[in-house]
Amino acid sequence: MNNKADIESPEYSVVIPAYNSEASLEELCHRIDEVFNRMKKTYEIVVVDDASVDNTWKVMEALREKNKNIKIIQLMRNFGQHNALMCGFHNVSGRYVITIDDDLQNPPEEIPRLINEMQKGYDVVIGAVDIKQDRLSKKAGSFLIRYINTKVFNKPKELRLSSFRIMTRALTDEIKVLKTPYPYIAGMLLSLTRNIGNVTVKHEKRRYGRSTYSFRKLIKLAFNLIINYTSLPLRLLTSFGILISIISFSMGLFFIIKKFLIKDIIPGWTSVVVLISFFNGILLTILSIMGEYLARIISEVSNKQQFVIRKKHL
Repeated sequence: MNNKADIESPEYSVVIPAYNSEASLEELCHRIDEVFNRMKKTYEIVVVDDASVDNTWKVMEALREKNKNIKIIQLMRNFGQHNALMCGFHNVSGRYVITIDDDLQNPPEEIPRLINEMQKGYDVVIGAVDIKQDRLSKKAGSFLIRYINTKVFNKPKELRLSSFRIMTRALTDEIKVLKTPYPYIAGMLLSLTRNIGNVTVKHEKRRYGRSTYSFRKLIKLAFNLIINYTSLPLRLLTSFGILISIISFSMGLFFIIKKFLIKDIIPGWTSVVVLISFFNGILLTILSIMGEYLARIISEVSNKQQFVIRKKHL
């Protein structure tokens, strides 16, 4: 293994968001270590424990004792995979940053393929899996996320996304500038650069535990993407409010005309309907405009933290 002097300015930083991965983490770090030793490249591994409820942190401490190339960080609560990655980005020192999941479905032995493709001058290279070894429900959720990525972030149709990627340190530093409490790494990459490459990599069956990305969580992710990265719901509500306002004003006008044409209308009926329609239309219009401003203000002043570190050993 490389000694401590080698890791002061490593060439590569591997960031692993970990959650309940006590069974897989030791094997993952060992295989990453073997990969970089074969390539004779300097590296560091930054493992971020996203408040696991098993013995993940104890495993991480043991790994740190054996290999000083491994940095370990524990978050105070579960912030989610993307927030854990952001925490890792703030603690890397390599020229290139690699992200990989903790479940071993992306074999670390595929890392050289990412590195070789990166030599073509890309800002980021994403591992495109050949055949996904996921359950049907997760595949359905992933399809929805891909559709949203295409529509919201203008993802090129031929580009395939995954959490197995390598990017330049410069791009990583730009991602760190984005302080949203709801980070979505793929969306951030697409918003910062179009110089993105793909390389086909293997995807193995999950051997340990079950994926925490259930269909329900993928739907929640899709909802967060729509809410936090687009104004589509607000635009729809605004359009709906304006439509209802037009209908309300039209109804008021209709009943005014009807009063002059039909003499036997109940006294006061027209006045009540016109006033209700008019003020409802005004109210909905005002609420729509206020919603537009409120959404923009919240996005600017929100100080919700991306992550909070309980302890770390770097």
